Amino acid sequence: MIKIDMHVHTNTSRCSMNFLEMLKKMCSRKHILPIITDHNAMTKVDFGIPGEEISTEKGEFCGIFLTEEIQEKNIFEAVDKVKEQGGLIYLPHPFDWRRRKSLCKYGELENPEFIKNVDIVEVYNSRCVEQRPNDEAYSFAESKNLLMGVGSDAHFPWEVGNAYLNVEDFDLDNPKEFLKVLKKADKNGFYCKRSHPSNMLVCSKLSKRIKKLI
Repeated sequence: MIKIDMHVHTNTSRCSMNFLEMLKKMCSRKHILPIITDHNAMTKVDFGIPGEEISTEKGEFCGIFLTEEIQEKNIFEAVDKVKEQGGLIYLPHPFDWRRRKSLCKYGELENPEFIKNVDIVEVYNSRCVEQRPNDEAYSFAESKNLLMGVGSDAHFPWEVGNAYLNVEDFDLDNPKEFLKVLKKADKNGFYCKRSHPSNMLVCSKLSKRIKKLI
């Protein structure tokens, strides 16, 4: 079995202090396979699956199993670029109103033209301050018959693995095979733990200031 944390940032994201060597050691220690989803950047590592948290004019979503960085700001053009390279569309924290770029603010979650492209919905994000956004995401995924994933949204080493799911071994370069094992994953086996609010409300802001000085 593989433990996958589907939403992890490196220090490429300006609000994260997950420097690569430290992140690699933490993932190894916790036996976590991370999907790397930096903000508007694709960071390739030798210990995880490449992705990107893409900010568009209609909200943000993650492209995972990417081979190239996505730079388009039109949401449908960005989706097309992900699909062209065989990647998957993963919706992170779609109902968290606290986040400036959450999809729930832009109406695309009610747009069937957008939803038909979605592969996976994040039904638990460890950095949601409240539980309600996660509950709404779960209900949404169920109502749309979409696959479910979870992610720690880790910005710091101690957050890695706060959310993960167990799946059978699969070819890490094959997104279609990942969808098959995800479909069979036991939702009762999802591990979900909320990050401390200080990580979101204090530490992330401090990290931005510190990195400006580096």
